[in-house]
Amino acid sequence: MLIRDDPNEATTDDAADWREQLSLKLLRRIFFAYVAAAIAIATGTRSDNGRHELEALAILCAISAAVTGFTGWPRGVARGYLLVIPATLAAIGGYAVVGVLSGPGVCLTVTLMLAGLLCGRRAMLWLSLAAGLAVAGVGWAMVHGKIPAPNPSDIAMTNPQSWIRSLTLTFAAIGLFGGLMLAVITRIERSLALARSETLRREQAERARAEAEIRSIESRQLEIVGRLAAGIAHDFNNNLTSIMGCAELLRYEAGENHELTELVDGIMQASLRSAELTRQLLAYSRKAQMLLAPTDLHRLVDDTVSLLRRSIDPKVTVLTELSADGPVVAADRTLLESALLNLLVNACDAMPNGGTLRIRTLSTLSSLADARAKARRAVVLEVSDTGRGMEKNLLPHIFDPFFTTKPVGHGTGLGLAAVAGTIKAHGGTIDVESELGQGTTFRVHLPCTDESPSSRPESGTVQRGTGAVLLVDDDAMVSMTAVATIKSFGYSVTHASDGKAAIELLRKAPQHYRLVLLDLRMPGLSGEETFDALRALNPELRVLIWSGYGADQDVAAMLRRGAAGFVQKPYRVAELSRAIADALAK
Repeated sequence: MLIRDDPNEATTDDAADWREQLSLKLLRRIFFAYVAAAIAIATGTRSDNGRHELEALAILCAISAAVTGFTGWPRGVARGYLLVIPATLAAIGGYAVVGVLSGPGVCLTVTLMLAGLLCGRRAMLWLSLAAGLAVAGVGWAMVHGKIPAPNPSDIAMTNPQSWIRSLTLTFAAIGLFGGLMLAVITRIERSLALARSETLRREQAERARAEAEIRSIESRQLEIVGRLAAGIAHDFNNNLTSIMGCAELLRYEAGENHELTELVDGIMQASLRSAELTRQLLAYSRKAQMLLAPTDLHRLVDDTVSLLRRSIDPKVTVLTELSADGPVVAADRTLLESALLNLLVNACDAMPNGGTLRIRTLSTLSSLADARAKARRAVVLEVSDTGRGMEKNLLPHIFDPFFTTKPVGHGTGLGLAAVAGTIKAHGGTIDVESELGQGTTFRVHLPCTDESPSSRPESGTVQRGTGAVLLVDDDAMVSMTAVATIKSFGYSVTHASDGKAAIELLRKAPQHYRLVLLDLRMPGLSGEETFDALRALNPELRVLIWSGYGADQDVAAMLRRGAAGFVQKPYRVAELSRAIADALAK
């Protein structure tokens, strides 16, 4: 007669509902117990004194259990009293009929436990006190002859009916009691499991919230660093524009003077290295202007390795295994080449005593930037070395800006940060594996394109032209150099220091200027506002924009609005001449 929870029954966390369900299960089982008890009293008891009354009480208890257990009425505490009071009277009557035997004792014990479960602890205590007094009264009356003693055959140990009756009631009560305890323990275990689950869920939620806060703080910090990097790059590029422009003009003026040409070349080389540093800053902050074109990754690797071989230690062996199928990617060749060169140089620096530098490509399928996108062809570029390697705790910080494992003076800590920014800007991913003393492997995943690779742009000569050009830039040094440079191309140049001045000049002569070279970042009237005002005065006017900042979204927006092209500061003289010629040819 075990009380088990129904596995198909919906689990509830409400204690009152659970008690109601448990009481119904107990009542249905107790009904059969009282039916069996009534049969046992009628057939197994010899005493005539009180037997019929005891049978009536057992039948009454069975009826009350049946009505309550199968109809569910009444609910709550009233249900408990409807069962417990008749059962208590039946147990006390059992003492009066058969004396102090296990049957009445077991019945009273179970009844008092049910009283505690169904009616509460206070009801159980009062009922226990009342039952104790009643049993004591029955005992006193029987000892003093006030009540007839039980029939000897009912309590004789040599009578099998006494044994059967006592053992049946005892084990039935044990089964009922055990089932009750099992239900209670199951409930306790379930509550503990729910508590543990809830605690674990809250811990995980707290941990996730803390990690999200940390990521948010890191993201804000990186965003601030990115803004700082972009701002520095913008101002620095303006200065480099002046330096490089003046240096190239000096080269043209130097003619056959080799000593002067060497000095100019030194200025240009230093300027180009500085320009590359600012380009890395913009790549890290993902604000560099991307000029994407179908690019053969194998050809780019070959060109970069060829460039690297001229400067690395002869003790470093460079091996290439280019086995990817159709390794054409949409890329800004200059940025991607710079990122690859950065990885190769870092690998060589990690092998001061020589070693093996291996570059290989593989084909794969990956959704890369968008996890919801359909998997497409991708190429994996691996750069591995046999150098010193890195400790595991350093790997999570390897792409952080200004983090470096090189000695002071041998690295800025921007190289790998710029590499990561470049790869992300190309819709790819980069990861690293390293073991101290065993070397390092960088893996770059890039999405492939089905377009044919474009030929590598040739470094053409200066393209000349004629006509009036309006230069709009707030930086005096940049403007001075640009005016001299554009004049050397054959154009006449007028300079406006801000947007308002440019608008006034164009308003006076709307058809005079063939081209406007407009800076995007100016105080007062912005480049975008100036562009709209100039095009309103002359809708056919060609406007070429330039900037040392050149964020993708800003440039793309201006090109969609009708800009004739974009020039990234610092520029080469030949590049600027081609950009102007192309804009005028449209």
